[in-house]
Amino acid sequence: MSEFTKTIIRESTDEAPEFVVSFASKAVHQWYNFIHFIEELPGGLLIINYIKASHKNDPWRTLLEVLLALLALRYFLASKYSQDEKDKVVLSNKEIDDLIDDWEPEPLVQPLRKDERWQLDAIPSVEGAITKHVNVIDPNTNQKLTDVLNFASKDYLDMSMNPIVKENAIKVIKNIGVGACGPPNFYGTQDVHIRVCEDLARFLGAEQGIIYGQDFCTPTSVLPCFLKRGDILIADGGVNIALQKAAVISRCDVEWFNHNDLDHLEEILESLQDVLSDGPLNRRFILTEGLFENFGDSPDLKRLVEIKNKYKFRLILDESNSIGTLGPNGRGLPEVEEIPRSEIEITMGSMANAFGASGGFCLGVKGMIYHQVLNSSAYVFSASLPPYAARAASTVIQLLEDAEITGSENPIIAPLHQNTKLMHKLFRNSPSLKNLVKLRSSDYSPVLHLRINHELRRQLNLPEGYGGPGSKSLMNLYNLRF
Repeated sequence: MSEFTKTIIRESTDEAPEFVVSFASKAVHQWYNFIHFIEELPGGLLIINYIKASHKNDPWRTLLEVLLALLALRYFLASKYSQDEKDKVVLSNKEIDDLIDDWEPEPLVQPLRKDERWQLDAIPSVEGAITKHVNVIDPNTNQKLTDVLNFASKDYLDMSMNPIVKENAIKVIKNIGVGACGPPNFYGTQDVHIRVCEDLARFLGAEQGIIYGQDFCTPTSVLPCFLKRGDILIADGGVNIALQKAAVISRCDVEWFNHNDLDHLEEILESLQDVLSDGPLNRRFILTEGLFENFGDSPDLKRLVEIKNKYKFRLILDESNSIGTLGPNGRGLPEVEEIPRSEIEITMGSMANAFGASGGFCLGVKGMIYHQVLNSSAYVFSASLPPYAARAASTVIQLLEDAEITGSENPIIAPLHQNTKLMHKLFRNSPSLKNLVKLRSSDYSPVLHLRINHELRRQLNLPEGYGGPGSKSLMNLYNLRF
């Protein structure tokens, strides 16, 4: 403290008691220490000079800034839900009990309307496990129909009921339980998870793989990893709902080309060339499916690869319905078209269909997989795939590989191909169904896509889309007997 400051303290406290003089001296000393500390900080001298100049020119401005700073501190440090004691209403136990007795909670679901009741009443229930032959209970008569052929399952190879798959899954459950106990990066990765990633990559011919706990969440986690604002995605207009949601969540610029219309795809790419050449270097992808869930057909993959190489785009292929169903050994659309997996930058799919397990997967080069480990929302924050499901998928892959016959169709997949062609032939050639429905899917699709005949749709007053709740045809359909 300077001698000048000490002199001012002595003169201003000349007649004050000794303790006042001592307190004032200590306060001034601490204040100067604080100012010196601020000056030592990076940029502190600028703050001190600003305060001195501001106070010298306009002392009221300094006071106002101090008050605003204190107000800001109080705002950010105060409880978000703070409430004055005087505003609180204290209720007695009797008043609380009366309020509870009078409270009528809103229903969790809205009651069924009359035009929805017939839909619920018409749904049969399945007794027992979901296999290719099931027991069905008629909702109208409660009569049990035994050994009914199940057309409503996507377990195309009936692997969920395979004795070897079940036995291996049971062994895992007995050994480590049914849950993975956390996300993959936090205690959720076990040896069976690593094995199934290796098995998937080997089976489909990719460098590396990664798995997800839910197949629906796989696209919505993978696409946002590689597509951000300003990036471009050209997507087939017929892709499934999970891919549609993934495209929206990524917040990239999305262009939709007509379903399976590669000429339209090229038109869009040509129209974007001027923008792409002048704009910043961004990420560019084309999105499609190996076997379309909504249509039961496949794209011309050879031409698609040529297009993406010509315009320097990357290709994302969802093979949820084509893995285990297309190709002589079930390796999907690339096996059918004899295209190496390296031509497809990102392959996604579901293990809940032909593999008879659950969860989803993504395959590609190692760098692309490593990127997802730290940046994919579902991988970082969601629980890992149950270990027994991973073991079941690995077992299915092993069974398919062991059954391979060089130069011939895999005997596990051959019956599916034969039954698929037979069912399409029966539905297409049936005279009784010809005037009612039209078969939309290709004869290699394990899922049959039926569309109501245009004339019948007109007679029932159905819209061109789905005649759901609110349609005038609901009661007509309820009374209709085929």
